[in-house]
Amino acid sequence: MASNPQLHLMTKLLNIEGMTVKSYQIIKNIGITIYLNNNNKKAICPDCGQKTDKLHQNHYYVVRDLPFGEQKVYLQVNRRQMRCEGCPKKFSEDLEFVKKTRTYTERLKKKILSELLASDLKNVAQRNGVSEQEIETMLKEWGKELTGQKPSGLKRLGIDEIALVKGQKNYCVVLVDLDKKIIVGMVKNRTQVEIKKYLEAWGEEVLEQIEEVSIDMWKPYKNVSEALMPQA
Repeated sequence: MASNPQLHLMTKLLNIEGMTVKSYQIIKNIGITIYLNNNNKKAICPDCGQKTDKLHQNHYYVVRDLPFGEQKVYLQVNRRQMRCEGCPKKFSEDLEFVKKTRTYTERLKKKILSELLASDLKNVAQRNGVSEQEIETMLKEWGKELTGQKPSGLKRLGIDEIALVKGQKNYCVVLVDLDKKIIVGMVKNRTQVEIKKYLEAWGEEVLEQIEEVSIDMWKPYKNVSEALMPQA
């Protein structure tokens, strides 16, 4: 059994807000399983907005997290089902680090999507032990989350594409903040019209601040950059 100092160290290394490590297990040829405790005693009802600490039942399940060295890491999560005192309705609590019905954490999703910038869907799936369908779901989720959002402090923009199916010219266009090394936009269709439309939605206040655009030699990228960001 792990000592309290070990569990405290594991909690700090894991670095998930509101969660503490209650135990962990190293399984040969599988990885590390970490069992979590939720420090937040109350959850917010999605219907009326009231906080409640009335537990209806526990719901434990396992999700993938970022690897530790060469070891895969699995988290046992308890997404509690609560009973609201105001409505009164039953609901499953929201956890910021893992979305409902997902078998991976949000930070693992971001790591996998960043790897796609230098590879293709099939190889990234094999390397991370997830299915191609899961990565496609990640892309759709990430695209929806970015829709309507405007990047802040964007100075150096990268326009690149992700190969969904290698060798079949099936691409998803990604817009990258080169300084922060994060994806700030995603365009489903690799056409000049769609890319231009997406960037225009950011507004002049964002586009006028861009000092540099990094692209490959595909002409539509150049045309869009010169039309919307002539100062870059």
